Amino acid sequence: MAMPGEPPAGRPPLAHGALARALVLALPALPWILVLVGAAERPLRIPALVVVVAGLVLCRARPEERFRAAWAAPVPVAVLLVLALIPEPTALGAAADCGSLAPLRVVRRVGEAATVLAATWLAWRVGRVPSGALRLRRPTVAVGVVSVVAFLAAAPLAVAVGPALAEPFFGPVALPAIGLIALVPLLVAALANAVQEEVAYRGAWLGWGELAAGPLIAIGAQAAVFGLAHMGSDFSGPQLPVVLAMAAGGAVAALIARRTGSLALPIALHAAADVPMALYAVCGGA
Repeated sequence: MAMPGEPPAGRPPLAHGALARALVLALPALPWILVLVGAAERPLRIPALVVVVAGLVLCRARPEERFRAAWAAPVPVAVLLVLALIPEPTALGAAADCGSLAPLRVVRRVGEAATVLAATWLAWRVGRVPSGALRLRRPTVAVGVVSVVAFLAAAPLAVAVGPALAEPFFGPVALPAIGLIALVPLLVAALANAVQEEVAYRGAWLGWGELAAGPLIAIGAQAAVFGLAHMGSDFSGPQLPVVLAMAAGGAVAALIARRTGSLALPIALHAAADVPMALYAVCGGA
């Protein structure tokens, strides 16, 4: 029998119980915090990936879907951040790369996309989380048509205004004129980059993150990491406006994905925005 003022027998003291509850609540947030810090601090990306993957494997047997979803959500993004640590392959020269159907940097983007898709599949299998939350479903006819039209309209616009928007942050950017042969690999590179980032951020992190923490927190978390992931050493001007713009773009893309129930339109808009960057990286000798 417990003495007055003591907790009932078999129950931990109040302080211990509060600490245990705090740990249970904080543990699902740990992988999100690690990947968020890794996005800003490049040396921490590999340790963050190791911890997140190990945590997902360890918690796979837990019955709570919310807990497993919290650990599965950031896995593809963590993989994507580690892939970004690999140096870009040396360009063969603008003329040589633009004349090739498989420039090294295009091959890299396709390989990265395949790796991120594989990581997403493994996170789904190990974490036993719903695949439907990824929104990797066929869009409705209306959304499909809008996605195609949006890409065809936004890609030329991005090429036209992209250099002017980039100059305050990256210095003068001159996009070369290219032929039709070079257009195919550039579009492939833009699409591959859009697919890998949309599946990782607006697919896995947003979809499984909603199951773990609700839509508002999931939208904000993936947008924050998306913004921080675009920091780098190639800036010649301030980075903060670009980080904030990317975070805002990530939030808008998340809202579009939730509204349409598909990643088709976010991928189309993302690929259109990436066309000038792919053009500069492959044909501009960046």
